[in-house]
Amino acid sequence: MKFLVIWWWTPEHDKEVTERYVKWKGQGKYKLLYPTSTMIGRNKAFCVVECEDMMELAKDLLVWTDVVTWDVIPIESSRELVAKFRPT
Repeated sequence: MKFLVIWWWTPEHDKEVTERYVKWKGQGKYKLLYPTSTMIGRNKAFCVVECEDMMELAKDLLVWTDVVTWDVIPIESSRELVAKFRPT
């Protein structure tokens, strides 16, 4: 399944988030479909991942919960979704 992963942090945690991200190496087994991108001036970032087991994604998210808040949203491409519901 594909997920849009969004995270945000307070301005007070900006320096710590940046320093930790530079050193961070992912541990979970999932495919990164869209690389981590930062929303400039908003203290937010996002990426798109595909994984079979949410616990693999959780391996990387849980180590950040002291400085960031996560929102993990299941997604599907519009073409895939339309194909599922198109009358045959």
